[in-house]
Amino acid sequence: MLDHKEMETLIAIVDGQSFDNAARQLHISPGAVSQRIKSLENRVGSSVLVRTTPPQTTEVGKQVLGYARRMLLLQNELDLALKQGIDNDSLSLAIAVNHDSLSCWFMDVIDHFSDRPNLSFDIRTSNTVSTQTLLKSGEVIAAITSKANHIGGCKTRYLGQLEYLPVCSLSYFKHYFKNGINNEILTSSPVAIFDREDDLVDRYLSIHGVKRKQQRTHYFPSSHVLLDAVNRGVAWTMLPKLLIENQPSPSELITLSPHPIFVDLYWNTWEQESEIVAQVERTVLSIAEKKLRQE
Repeated sequence: MLDHKEMETLIAIVDGQSFDNAARQLHISPGAVSQRIKSLENRVGSSVLVRTTPPQTTEVGKQVLGYARRMLLLQNELDLALKQGIDNDSLSLAIAVNHDSLSCWFMDVIDHFSDRPNLSFDIRTSNTVSTQTLLKSGEVIAAITSKANHIGGCKTRYLGQLEYLPVCSLSYFKHYFKNGINNEILTSSPVAIFDREDDLVDRYLSIHGVKRKQQRTHYFPSSHVLLDAVNRGVAWTMLPKLLIENQPSPSELITLSPHPIFVDLYWNTWEQESEIVAQVERTVLSIAEKKLRQE
């Protein structure tokens, strides 16, 4: 049986990215933090942290971290129920959400729980590939991902499809496509991509039987920055249809093709879940059904 304070300390170190930050958060000395981790390592019979800057979890540490998050959430949830929320105790849910989902529809989930004073969300953003890695490493208790593959001890629920369109600004279109859209211009004109794992542009070009060969490829790891870059005429890119529709003012974006790209999204969480995680899951499924394309 793992010790509550030791599990709490491991989470504080990983989230705070240092022993000193963990000490400040827990209101104990750095020496006490070290002692708790040594005790935890003796208890599990293996190192849980590599003492780098910032500290990194070992393979055993990742398993312990995931278990610790789930156990502390259950315990804190019980404490709140017994105290009937009369003090300042709170529940914090660490969830990995890809940038596009967070920008397009996941804030509706958070807004749904805005009347819960004891609940806070700790959102870790990444692309749809990396979010599942955060769940495997124990850094989060749930994740929205594009991967349907099963993780041991987790369950996967299908959410729907996020629709992406190839777009550019009116000024960009007039400059690069004034004589019409053709594969040569499409593959050589400036393009913007989320990161090097983002394959949406390549997937779109493959429909036309060509490969990307842009000398000017911009990388902007933010959905809203990608949208801003396109509006400014910096490049063309693939953007979620929902993000375009959610712009506060009418957009002059030009759609380069009527053929969208669809990305499947899934909700992954541990089988052993708390009541609050179950409530969040039900809300995620309900809002995704309204916002995402359902096959």
